[in-house]
Amino acid sequence: MKIALVSDWYYPKIGGVASHMHNLALKLKGRRHDVAVVTNNWETGKEKELERFNIDLIKIPGVISPIFGINVTYSLKSTQELNEFLKDFDIIHSHHAFTPLALKAVKAGRTLGKGTLLTTHSISFAHESKLWQALGLTFPLFSHYLKYPHQIIAVSKAAKAFIEHFTDTKVEIIPNGVDDKTFHPNWNKEKIKEEFGIEGEVILYVSRMSYRKGPHVLLNAFSQIKDATLVMAGNGELSPFLKAQAKFLGIEDRVRFLGYVPTKELPKIFGMADIFVLPSITAEAFGIVILEAMASGVPIIATTVGGIPEVIKESESGLLVPPSNELELKNAIEKLLNDESLRKWLGQNGRKAVEEKYSWDNVIKEIEKAYEEVLSIL
Repeated sequence: MKIALVSDWYYPKIGGVASHMHNLALKLKGRRHDVAVVTNNWETGKEKELERFNIDLIKIPGVISPIFGINVTYSLKSTQELNEFLKDFDIIHSHHAFTPLALKAVKAGRTLGKGTLLTTHSISFAHESKLWQALGLTFPLFSHYLKYPHQIIAVSKAAKAFIEHFTDTKVEIIPNGVDDKTFHPNWNKEKIKEEFGIEGEVILYVSRMSYRKGPHVLLNAFSQIKDATLVMAGNGELSPFLKAQAKFLGIEDRVRFLGYVPTKELPKIFGMADIFVLPSITAEAFGIVILEAMASGVPIIATTVGGIPEVIKESESGLLVPPSNELELKNAIEKLLNDESLRKWLGQNGRKAVEEKYSWDNVIKEIEKAYEEVLSIL
């Protein structure tokens, strides 16, 4: 098959959409498909890697919003402007349901007689509320474009519930994937800690330093924890505030801010963790870092937000706490710090779930099947 993966939110925009698209492109190429990534006309940082794997990178011209990372030009142009870029593909697979290139591409693909799919990676607050149906009626632009994909893929039940407020198109759940060979539990934990000059247990946070991810809540909870080190990996607008917060709380000597960690270094960072915490406050459709922790055999503490509880409950890989609840988060951290056998059990459960369901080797087969189903009805 000749497959175009389309989104405004490919690299250099850091996040789950870009990571998912990139890994999907690599996996599809490895299964002998012709693959192209179609995105905005800017430096992605992945040019050399895509060229090495013979994956085309098609850059759509236009003005890019520095705030939202979307192609403003193509939000105004007709879908016909995309035809010349997409005409040679069998499958047009857009990513992220509420950005211009993704929406325009599914309409263009349908008009060209191609198989069209769209993966929705996001939710908003109160994602199951009927309020969104009303809002969907007041924003008919989304509903207009979301009728064009032959099939919509949602990464979680929460993402499915949200997108269904805007469309009657068939929605199938196919989860995010993780490379279970890159992320694994077979690291020398103590040796890595020694490299970082850390003694004792490590609590790990990997995500953007933004309000909705809740790192400030984690710092407040951690300030009540003794004899552990908190390692925080990621950049974001809250970074300066969080460093000041750690100093104010008197824990700056027990908190390591690593900043942005390259993808190739992340498995090692997970390799030294005793507990992984994702304290998201809202709008978390899935959380790929959850899968990376599970694949690494690290027990998880996360919040009851969006699609996260689906993964944690089904896999029995961690503990869940209410969002923004510092006391419950502190209690959960202490519970795992004081119970090594529970940590081990949760970590093993997470690894098993990845091997059976969430590894890219499994997920790619489900996506290929979706492609074949769409092509069969053309």
